[in-house]
Order: sequence, then structure tokens, then C-alpha cells
Amino acid sequence: ATIVALLPASTVSAGLGSPPFGLAAGQTFVGHYTCASKAWLFLTVETATAEAVEAVFHFVYPGSTQHGAFTMHGTWVSGRILKLVPGDWLRPPPEKVVPIGLAGLVMPAADDVPGSADPQRIKGEVLHMGCGEFEAIPLPPSV
Repeated sequence: ATIVALLPASTVSAGLGSPPFGLAAGQTFVGHYTCASKAWLFLTVETATAEAVEAVFHFVYPGSTQHGAFTMHGTWVSGRILKLVPGDWLRPPPEKVVPIGLAGLVMPAADDVPGSADPQRIKGEVLHMGCGEFEAIPLPPSV
């Protein structure tokens, strides 16, 4: 899958740091993705370094009983692009559900981009046939 993002030059400049681009252990991102239907996602960062990211991906399909969680292993593909591949299920998965991968751009928080009011976010594509985009923002630390 190819990820195309249009960002101001200041967003991708070298002055905004290097991997892990603000990702930190214990941080949870919440958002949504589409695979046949919309689903909620919770991505909890276990470790984040310049070389790799380890996380747990939780999903919930609203209006159904389908939910689950599996580990993810990530690498920095290019600049701020993070590719996460699925690992092991934490519990046996629901029927007809397969783990998915993600490739997304780790976008900086407004504090890092002059003139921006956006929170940090990860936005990209689900790496599975028939699936679409995903987007997630961090939960506040007190939640």
C-alpha cells in the first residue's frame, strides 16, 4: 500500500526530531478504521525506539460481539512512516476475524508545528485487502 500525505514543509523538517517521533511506552491511541465496516481501535504502545515500536492493537466492531487484541511489531519505513505488522493474539480470535497490519504517518502535535492546533495523530492505511484508512489520536494521560 502507498501512503500519500500532504503536509506543510515545517511538519516534515529535520528539526522535528527523529524516531520515535513522540511515541512513548504506555501511550494509548484511540481511533477508527474500516474493514468491511467501521471499527474502533485502541493502539497501546509498549515500547518505542528509533529502531522499532511494539504495541497492542485492540479492536471493537460496534453493534456486534466482535472484539479482540493482538500484538504488533513496527518499524520505521521512511521518515515518520511507521509500518506495524500483526503478531500473536492475546486470546483466541473471534470467528472470521484476521489480524491486520497498519502503515501510517506519525504526525506531530500542535506544539511541534507553528500555527497548528492539531493533536498528535497516526493516520494511514490498513494493510489488508478490502480494508481502508485508519486514524488515531492519543488519549489524555489521565484517562
